[in-house]
Amino acid sequence: MRLWQSLGPAKYRLRSACLAVLLALASVVVFLGSMTLASLFGGVHYGHPARVVVDDCQRVGPISRRGFGYWWECDAVVTAPDGTVRKARIHASDVAPEDRGQSVELREACSVKGRVTDCSYGGATGYLLSLGLQLIVKLGWLVLVFSGFGVLMFLTRALLGAPRYLRFRGRRPPTADL
Repeated sequence: MRLWQSLGPAKYRLRSACLAVLLALASVVVFLGSMTLASLFGGVHYGHPARVVVDDCQRVGPISRRGFGYWWECDAVVTAPDGTVRKARIHASDVAPEDRGQSVELREACSVKGRVTDCSYGGATGYLLSLGLQLIVKLGWLVLVFSGFGVLMFLTRALLGAPRYLRFRGRRPPTADL
C-alpha cells in the first residue's frame, strides 16, 4: 500500500506491468539458455546404434525450440540393427547437409506409448552428461512455470491496483489509506 500511495495509481500499475514483462523476458531467456545447452552437448546415452542416411536439411534459428543459435534439422531414413526402416527427423545438428546421401551412425532410443513409437537420435553421450543436461532442462522448465505465476501476479496487480489486489488476496487494506 505504501508503494501505491507513493507512486500513485498510474505509476504503480505501469511499474507492475513493466515488472511482468521483464520477468517474462528473463524466464524465456533462462529457458532458451537451458535448451541451448541441451542441444549443444546432448545426445543419446542409451539405446542402440542405427544407420542414418540423410535426405534433406533445413536450417532453423536464430531462436527456436532448440534454444539460441542456428541448428540443422534433417529428414533421414533410419535403419535399425533389427532391419527396421523408418523415416525420421534428426534435430540439433546431429547430422548436417554435408552428410546428405551418406550413411552416418547415430544412437537410437525409442519409447512406446500406446500405439505411438517415439524415437530420438543423436551421438553417444555419457550417463552423467545426459543426467546433468536433463536436470538443466528441467530447471529451465521450472523457471518458466514459476515465473509464469509471477507474471500473472504482477499483471493482476497492474489491472486491479493495490487496494483491490489486497482484497482479492483476502487481506484487508488499511481503510485510512484509501
